[in-house]
Amino acid sequence: MSMMARFVAVAPARLDEIKDSPDLTESLFAPDVPLAGFQTSPALQARIRYQSPQLLRGALDRMPPELRAQVLRSFGIGEADLDSPAAGDAIVKRLADRAAALGLTAQQKGKPDGKGISLDKAWHGMHFLLCGAAEPAPGPLGQAVLGGTEIGEDLGYGPARYFTAAQTSEIAQALQAPGLEAVLRARFNPAGMTSLGLYPGGWDVNGVDWLIEAFHTVRDFYAAAATSGQAVFTVIE
Repeated sequence: MSMMARFVAVAPARLDEIKDSPDLTESLFAPDVPLAGFQTSPALQARIRYQSPQLLRGALDRMPPELRAQVLRSFGIGEADLDSPAAGDAIVKRLADRAAALGLTAQQKGKPDGKGISLDKAWHGMHFLLCGAAEPAPGPLGQAVLGGTEIGEDLGYGPARYFTAAQTSEIAQALQAPGLEAVLRARFNPAGMTSLGLYPGGWDVNGVDWLIEAFHTVRDFYAAAATSGQAVFTVIE
């Protein structure tokens, strides 16, 4: 099962609106696809119930303990459930809940929020290059990908998180620091990153250029948001 990081920039007034009504967070990250695409037949549900626990276990085995525990909590299961039918049932329920939530979002009207980006699966490795840690770390570079203030319900692998406009500006400045890209390249260490369980793994194949491209994406995103005086929401899903 893939875990992808997404970011959306919003006006400060929109942030205030969502802080007052956290259930609106879902609308920031809903894809523009027909709800019918999420309907599943009994046969497909059976396949998901049977096959997805193996995929989930494979992803969990590459995660550090704290992130692994967070993912298990998001599905409402424990370690002992991974080899039982409970894991498949929990995943099917998660998909059904997600489809229902997207159905509500699809009925909402109005213009979309600000510019959004996706780091796909590069988020964890890029976070490590920024701060040298697998988990959130102090300072703007350690917060840029995995930091922020949690808000709303679980959207897949925990709630969304937000940065105020002031925090966004601080992160943007840190990401523009002279010589930072050279520091990131020097920190790339496939063996060390594998030992830390950084997602998605395969660091001897997924080279540093992939992560540097993600760095450029997130650096430019924060710079544009800061220039516009915007706040930022992010989520792992």
